[in-house]
Amino acid sequence: MNSADLISMGMKNLLRRKTRTILTVLGVVIGTASIVVMMSLGIGMNRNFEEQLKNMGSLNIIDVSPNWGYVEPGMPAPGPGGPGGGEALKLNDETVALIEGLPGVDAVMPIMYQSMQLNAGRYFTYLNLNGIDMSKADFFDFQLAEGSLPDGSGKYELLFGSGVKDSFYDPKSRVYTGPPQVDLMTVRLLALPDNADITQRPRGVKVQTAGLLAQSNNERDWTVYMDIAQLTKLKEELARMSGNNGGGGGGGGRVRPDPNADKYGQLKVKVNDLNKIQEVQQQIKDMGLQAWSLSDILESMKQTTAGIRAVLGGIGAVSLFVAALGITNTMVMSIYERTREIGVMKVLGAELPVIKRLFLFEAGMIGFFGGLLGLVLSYSISWLVNSVGVSLFNIGWGETTGGISFIPLWLSGAALIFATVVGIAAGFYPALRAMKLSALEAIRNE
Repeated sequence: MNSADLISMGMKNLLRRKTRTILTVLGVVIGTASIVVMMSLGIGMNRNFEEQLKNMGSLNIIDVSPNWGYVEPGMPAPGPGGPGGGEALKLNDETVALIEGLPGVDAVMPIMYQSMQLNAGRYFTYLNLNGIDMSKADFFDFQLAEGSLPDGSGKYELLFGSGVKDSFYDPKSRVYTGPPQVDLMTVRLLALPDNADITQRPRGVKVQTAGLLAQSNNERDWTVYMDIAQLTKLKEELARMSGNNGGGGGGGGRVRPDPNADKYGQLKVKVNDLNKIQEVQQQIKDMGLQAWSLSDILESMKQTTAGIRAVLGGIGAVSLFVAALGITNTMVMSIYERTREIGVMKVLGAELPVIKRLFLFEAGMIGFFGGLLGLVLSYSISWLVNSVGVSLFNIGWGETTGGISFIPLWLSGAALIFATVVGIAAGFYPALRAMKLSALEAIRNE
């Protein structure tokens, strides 16, 4: 008996008892759909967590800040000093160069902070100016809505986040009527020390707007950027105006810099591969620095959702296990009904492996078609949950990624293969039973 004959005979046997075959396939359909839908809810939850984190910022960026403790002896430190030997690492150019040399790091952006006040006509706001290396802005996805990035050609050029304009207020107004309409691209701007008394018309440093950033729905919307070299000069001017040699909260002026102080307030590290984030982050921590990224939250969420997916998948697996018992029962009943047929096949010289393959094929077909129809049912339920469930239960987060249930292609393929394998496994015992059936006794009993 060749493969074509075996397939033809197997399909005819399944269609011979249509009702029983359909009911058995239905059990596999329900079991497969249960697993896929349950898993899709866990996967959808994980995708929505990741989407929410992306709205908070890039997952490929590590924030590095000073460690005000001490580096353990033997920890590496930049510069000629060699191992840390108990000294705390500083955020300086040597540290930047060391981190840039780590595998997987695309760029390191040092940030210098300066607190100040900003005057726009009769409006004022407090802000913490971020001095950055604008040549590395492309690595950190600075998207412009208007204007251009500061290039150093103008004096004290500012790059505003989209929400900064809403932070201005009128100190003379007693009734708040909402954020003023400040056109940052055209208004005359003055930078003031953060301790300046704005009621006395204080002197300020003239600054200008280079551009406005597109809305990003994260902290960048409320941040003002400046070229780090220009910020160093601005700090000196504000320090002279503040009259305390402290730089209006940021330090500077003509005071000799402390060699033991951090040159930068923070470092932003761009990693080229999301899978390398944790590895690079750990290497930075091993240098004695504090390192944090949104991937920390993502990893925690993944661990939580992995447990949820395991529980949901287990619940669905129970249904498929019950379906496997149904396949076994169907195939055993088929043996009793086809005893004479099996006996005749053996008398005519059919080999035992052929009989075994016949029953395994029939069981596998039940699993395959059950899994295929189960996927159709799964996609239907997933669509229903995403389209009806989101509005019914007011789950707004599903709109970000297309729904609270998501079935990736790998899950569909795995479910179909798994259902087929379960069917074959369930038919293994009936196939062995058919092989052991005596041909003479089968014909005589019939």
